[in-house]
Amino acid sequence: MIKKLKIRFVATIMIILSLVFLLIIGSINYFNYQSSERQSMTLLSALAENDGMAPRETPMVPGDHLPPDVFEREKTFSVKVNPATNLFSVNGSTNTSLESAEVLELANQMLNKNKASGTLSGYRYLIVEKPYGQLLVFVDQRISNALADRLLSTSLIIGSITLFVLFFVSLFLANLMVKPVEEAFEKQKRFISDASHELKTPLSVISVNADVLEGDIGANKYLSHIQSESIRMNTLVNSLLTLARLDSSKPIGVYSPFDLSNAVESIALTFESIAFEEHKNYTLKITDGISYLGDANKIKQVVAILIDNAIKNADDDGLVELILKRVGDTIHLEVFNTGAGIPEDQQDKIFQRFYRYDASRSKATGGYGLGLAIAKSIVDEHQATIRVNSEVGSWVRFTVIL
Repeated sequence: MIKKLKIRFVATIMIILSLVFLLIIGSINYFNYQSSERQSMTLLSALAENDGMAPRETPMVPGDHLPPDVFEREKTFSVKVNPATNLFSVNGSTNTSLESAEVLELANQMLNKNKASGTLSGYRYLIVEKPYGQLLVFVDQRISNALADRLLSTSLIIGSITLFVLFFVSLFLANLMVKPVEEAFEKQKRFISDASHELKTPLSVISVNADVLEGDIGANKYLSHIQSESIRMNTLVNSLLTLARLDSSKPIGVYSPFDLSNAVESIALTFESIAFEEHKNYTLKITDGISYLGDANKIKQVVAILIDNAIKNADDDGLVELILKRVGDTIHLEVFNTGAGIPEDQQDKIFQRFYRYDASRSKATGGYGLGLAIAKSIVDEHQATIRVNSEVGSWVRFTVIL
């Protein structure tokens, strides 16, 4: 439980930090891209208004302030085209004679796209209508695009390194924060174990003395109450000791291959007389020859808990059915019974210790809400799963997947 708590804590912290870093990195790069786009469009609009020539003064557009030397730093071009799409003139912020062929090719491609503005081969362009035809203005964005890519990759690398470091920080913090919980849990386990051991002796004395007294004075309803309650208390103490052992960090069972079919059948047959006395229809469907690697005694305990639970909660003349079968590469142990069923909002809680979704019925059947908790602890120890399905007012099915 403590290990799961640490994992959940670290996972929560890392998910939150990852989302925050993605939001920060995404925002920085998005606003950088938007700023570059606004600057390019403002520059192109200024060139278009000045008939393709760089204006002497930097234009001041509300919300888009260009750097004073933007036309000197940016590589811009303009092409004037007559209605027949013949080249009229080429102008640029650099010597265009060396690049006329490339500029002309770009201009033709831009005209063929039939879009007033856009991006082509790393150039941002704008096409405006003029009295003499069309004016194409475009700016070289390859350097700014490369810088934007560098910013993105750098921010991702820095973010990844930071998350890597914070992962170990969160591990340290998780150990620090969970330590008091771990200590309290250990004290609780020690108390349950010690108290259970201390209770066994007086309960045994009470039970033995009640039996001796019954032999002296004969049957007595008060002695009968003492004996029945002693048995119930012994059952509770043994359940608490079982939970204390299962909570131990060290494995206490011996895992070895065994015939699961025979083990399940041997336990299931012991409940036939109980089911008959309780007026329940009891059926077994056990596939032969199924083997399993685990602790045979603990698996038998799980089977006994589930069958006992099904018999106690089945309705009068209802059906209790046990099924053991292979499903693909897994083994399914199913215990089914008709009856009141378990509401969906209670199905995750029934495996909690001392939890009884129907307290009145559990009291009548002598339950303490520990059986299913013990079964789940054993199943978890075997790295298997247990789940419950139910239809309220109709049936319940517990399935152990090994």
